[in-house]
Amino acid sequence: MNRQKRLAIILGTLIGAAVAAKATPYTVGANVQVTETGNTPAEAVWINSGTLGTWDVWAGITELNVNGVATNSFCIDPFQWSSSQQQQYTVTALGSAPFPTAGMGSAAALTISKLWAENYQQALGNAQIAAGLQIAIWETVAGNPGMPSFSLVAGQSDYGAAGMLAVAAADTSAVAPVSLVALANGTYQDYVVQNVPDAGTTVALLGLGLAALALVGRRSPAVVAIKD
Repeated sequence: MNRQKRLAIILGTLIGAAVAAKATPYTVGANVQVTETGNTPAEAVWINSGTLGTWDVWAGITELNVNGVATNSFCIDPFQWSSSQQQQYTVTALGSAPFPTAGMGSAAALTISKLWAENYQQALGNAQIAAGLQIAIWETVAGNPGMPSFSLVAGQSDYGAAGMLAVAAADTSAVAPVSLVALANGTYQDYVVQNVPDAGTTVALLGLGLAALALVGRRSPAVVAIKD
C-alpha cells in the first residue's frame, strides 16, 4: 500500500471516529453541564410573561455549551431567567419539560418537532426566521393548561410565527419528523435541542468515503503514486 493511500485511510477513519464521539445521542435522565453563551441569530422582542412580567428579550437561536460541545437550542421556558454561569441540567423527554411545571405534553412536543423540521435550517442564517421560530415555540408551550401566561406586547411583530404554526397544524402526521429532547433545570430556563442518533454513523461513513476515494484514486491517471 502506498503512503498516500495509507494516510488517506488513516485520516478518514480518524475524522469519522473523532466527530462521531461528539455526536453521541443524549440519554434521557442523564445530567449534563450547560452554559448559555449567546443568541445568534436573534431579534429583540417585547414579551409578557406571567412570571417575569414585561421584558425586552432575545428571540432566536440560543447558543449553549453542553459538556464542552457547542450546541444550538431554543428556549422552551419563557417563565424563568437563564443563568450566566454553568449549571447542571437533566436530559428530559421534550413533553415532560419545562420544569418546574407539569410539562408541555406530547402534542406540544410534536408541534415543536414539526416547527423545527420546517424552519430550523432557514433560521440558522436569518435572524427574523429564528425569532419567528422561537416565538412559535414559546406560544406552543404556553398554550397548554397549567402553564403561566405568555404573549407578545401589543404591536410587536411575531416574525412569521403565526404562519409557522399554521403550517405545523396542517401537518397531520403523528410521527415526529425530528428527534428532540429538553435540557431541564427547575431554577433556570429550559431548552430544546436536537438529538443525534445517526449523526455519528453519518460522519463515520463520510470518513470511510474518503478512504474509498483514496482507493479509487490510484486507478486514475491524474493521481501520482508516492512509493514507500
